[in-house]
Amino acid sequence: MRRSLHARDNEKGLPEGDPAINLHVIMTECPIMMVFQYSILRLLPLFAALLLSGCALFDEGAGLSDFRTVVLDAGHGGYDHGAHAVRGADEKMLTLDVARRVKPLLEDRGYHVVMTRTSDVFIPLGQRTAISNSHPDAVFVSIHCNSASRRSANGVESYYFTPRSMPLARNIQRAIAACYGSHSRGVKFARYYVLHHNERPATLLELGFISNAWENAALQNPEIRQRIAEKIAEGISLIHGGHAPLRPDS
Repeated sequence: MRRSLHARDNEKGLPEGDPAINLHVIMTECPIMMVFQYSILRLLPLFAALLLSGCALFDEGAGLSDFRTVVLDAGHGGYDHGAHAVRGADEKMLTLDVARRVKPLLEDRGYHVVMTRTSDVFIPLGQRTAISNSHPDAVFVSIHCNSASRRSANGVESYYFTPRSMPLARNIQRAIAACYGSHSRGVKFARYYVLHHNERPATLLELGFISNAWENAALQNPEIRQRIAEKIAEGISLIHGGHAPLRPDS
């Protein structure tokens, strides 16, 4: 509880008659201090909201040691094409294909897999995170392809928002970074909607730049996408030694 500024001057044991500083007088009679005090008070609700939301994100649902459900989110879809490839399928179709390939690989490892979309349809971001948040024992993996105006840009990168999500992003990044001849751009913090509004451990993967002729040619190859899918499944299950943990009642 915040202590009142109206507390008596002798509260800290100052001898009677000592010229103790009266904080209340300073805070209420000095214009600069009044502005400072007002600014601080206005920010208190924001600080409280950030702290409370952070606690919710860290405390609710499964952690990385006990998740048994994986929510696969194929980025974009429908009228939202995502990044446009220099040649071939755009991002929305490449991500869907990779997600479809990851699903049976994870099921073979004992995980329950939920896909935010299974066809070329648009799913709002809020609905994607709602699907994830409805599964207490889940982690969330959003699959994307990158693009840049600089055609030479290349590489694979993974994103996270909460610290507890970072190991998931790191494990997958290590698995997929060099699996088709690309390189790692690192594991990075980001406030993407599907990460920031997710109550579960969550990561967003950028599999490569389809604005880059070489990486696009690789990602358009079904054999390469299968290899990427295998590495994604490997990275997701790494923390469990390659297989989903048994349920307590098993």
